[in-house]
Amino acid sequence: MATLKSLLYLSNGNLPSKMAHTIQVAKMAQALSQQLENFELVTGGDLRSAFTGMDGEFQNWYGLHRHFKLVRLPTHIKVKYPFPQDYQSYRYFKLVLLYACLKSPSLVFTRSTLIADRLLKIGVPVLWEKHELIDDNSSSRKFFADKNFIGFVTISQRLADRCINSGLSPEKVLVAHSGVDVQSFLPYQEKHLARQKLSLPQAEKIILYSGHLYEYKGIPTLLETARMMPECRFVLVGGWVEDIDRVKQECNKLNLHNVQLVGHVTQTELASYLYAADVLIVPTSKYWHLGETTSPLKLFEYMVVKRPIVASALPTIMTVLRDRENALLAEPDEPLSFKDAIANLLENPILANNIAERAFQEVQNFTWDKRAKRIVEFSAERLKEVDRDTANLGKNLIRYLQQNLRAAFT
Repeated sequence: MATLKSLLYLSNGNLPSKMAHTIQVAKMAQALSQQLENFELVTGGDLRSAFTGMDGEFQNWYGLHRHFKLVRLPTHIKVKYPFPQDYQSYRYFKLVLLYACLKSPSLVFTRSTLIADRLLKIGVPVLWEKHELIDDNSSSRKFFADKNFIGFVTISQRLADRCINSGLSPEKVLVAHSGVDVQSFLPYQEKHLARQKLSLPQAEKIILYSGHLYEYKGIPTLLETARMMPECRFVLVGGWVEDIDRVKQECNKLNLHNVQLVGHVTQTELASYLYAADVLIVPTSKYWHLGETTSPLKLFEYMVVKRPIVASALPTIMTVLRDRENALLAEPDEPLSFKDAIANLLENPILANNIAERAFQEVQNFTWDKRAKRIVEFSAERLKEVDRDTANLGKNLIRYLQQNLRAAFT
């Protein structure tokens, strides 16, 4: 079997952040570090974090329980973490490209289109992950024909098929759902103990949602469902401050008194909230442009804690969840459908327990560790076809310097 000697995982430079995609990056990094001896995750930071690398604060933010090499390039003198929602640093992109050239790894793995583009031009082998549709006129389509483009990783067969239909070789495509770090949710917590810990009422039925509060995540549907079920408490965990304020205003307009907004919590704290719930909800809207291809992180986190799930019946979600087998599926954007499904679970504890237990058993196939193993094996096999001379420190560095000098004088 082919082997992968070294891997640089290059982020957008914004870890730690409240952005959901950074959870996947951090968890994947933890899993990849167990597959490879020579592995590094690279992000931005300040002078202090450049020296500390992986510290307790970073580990707690993402609920990491394994230590791995974290490189925090000093893009600032001092930073107040977490990074803001719209954080981007041109300085980081310049530094991370130079760092990649100096390290000259067997492979660079990134979700950044810009980083992938620049490194391919230099001649560095790249594995690119993307969870969104690639437009027909996107400049990134030129990656497909590049000899150093190792492959494309995505979360949905529909996204993969779109690329294949546009000329990408099927051998260069890996479809891998999002995943979960099971250990982050251990030990198992009894519902009453989790509620006691969080000061949540013991007697009420709690319907819980975790994640951002964007409308396309189905928040209007969730609020209307709450209006129909005043006997239940709807707890929403997560969201940017401005979105929390917006949802509070919407609750006031609807005269809702059974909606509790918790705000953002660290990955370490999230487990107790999920264990405190009677039902967990994924109300994603079908009108979202990624509605048919989304593979929500929360879905797999929900499956771990043995609480029944009600989710939107959307195509990619339905490749994981099956109605009345490991979840109840509701019509997207239809509050009455969600209300009926939730009520069904609350009135039928045997059904609720059965589907929750089935979900827990099946989520063992969707761990970050198993995803990382697939990606490493896929990459190693693809790298056999690459001219190894392209991953040469001297040549890569010279190309990098030439490109940047040329840019400085044009």
